[in-house]
Amino acid sequence: MSRPPFVADSIYLDHAAATPVRPEVVEAMAEATTAAFANPSSSHAAGRLAKQVLEESRERILAAAGSRSTASDRDRLVFTSGATEANRMAVLGMAGERSGIVATSARDHPGLRLAAQELACRGWRIAEIPLTPSGCLKTPAIGPLLGDPSEPRLVTVTTVCGQTGLLEDQAAIGRLAQAEPALLIHADATQAAAWLPLSFAESPFATLTLAAHKFGGPRGIGGLIIRGTTRISPLIPGPQELGLRGGTEAVALAAGFARAFELAVMDQAAEAVRVATLRSRFEAGMVAAAGAAGYETRVIGATASRAPQVSALGILGVDRQMLVLAADLAGVCLSTGTACSSGSGEPPAVLVALGVDPAMRTAVVRASFGRTTTSDDVAIAIERLAAVISRLRR
Repeated sequence: MSRPPFVADSIYLDHAAATPVRPEVVEAMAEATTAAFANPSSSHAAGRLAKQVLEESRERILAAAGSRSTASDRDRLVFTSGATEANRMAVLGMAGERSGIVATSARDHPGLRLAAQELACRGWRIAEIPLTPSGCLKTPAIGPLLGDPSEPRLVTVTTVCGQTGLLEDQAAIGRLAQAEPALLIHADATQAAAWLPLSFAESPFATLTLAAHKFGGPRGIGGLIIRGTTRISPLIPGPQELGLRGGTEAVALAAGFARAFELAVMDQAAEAVRVATLRSRFEAGMVAAAGAAGYETRVIGATASRAPQVSALGILGVDRQMLVLAADLAGVCLSTGTACSSGSGEPPAVLVALGVDPAMRTAVVRASFGRTTTSDDVAIAIERLAAVISRLRR
């Protein structure tokens, strides 16, 4: 297992933001860059080769996601620039020119919430879905929130909360979909794809978002899987990407995306167990270190169902921004939450929704683990962070 070459001997515990690109992915992209350099919309031989690589990559990703690929209403994959664009394409594209009601929750990524807010400018009503104490959607509350079934209704679901790692109750979402067959459900699976089995064909989702940089793939590419029967309007009209996203496709990035996703799915079962063990070891070490310094600690969602790679830990009395900065100086990369909101002074909305004490909300930091994280990394991180916490106490 090779370590990523970055500054000095820092321990990287921010894999939920971005993961190191796998060597096999670099190789796949280099090959595609050399062989499939042409515009895939060109009709000459070089263009046809680029098109072939692009479409093969698309089919490999759909297969790895457990999508339907043989029926007449086969599922589709649209390549995007990342998860934010894919989420916007799903929410705004399924809404189209109509008006209706969209339901979101505090566990959704800020980019997804902003897409829902944009619908409000088009006349849509926004409903806030409350959360259970375990961080799941209160699915019995969704039906009454949605109101009239004769109007368009859209629900956003985040399968793994990027801030806390808390899992969504997909069985409950499935029951909701059965009870409300006309409901359009979009899933943001960016934090789930590398760690949890995925079968889009058997899921209740109309659309689903992926992002390659969350599982060892390149930055700058994501994808939206669309159920074959789902109608969606383009955000960027054009002849490319099934008419849903104009612009020349990034063939090499698509090839890297496909290779990274296949490898992540192949390693999923073993890596989930290994990384969950590292996370538990990290949390126990941090609780002990903070306790030795006289601090009260809390692991958010410690008794709930969580994905293996994320730990949200609060040390009461220690400001989260200060701890992250001090940890960085000590050679440990942590975060205050999702990368897109890490500079905000406001506590993550999901912590507010979960009823975390206001004083503790300002103290929660996120550590996230990945394929390149080792047992030694965790031991060194605990040692360095214990020293940081001790200094902050003094």
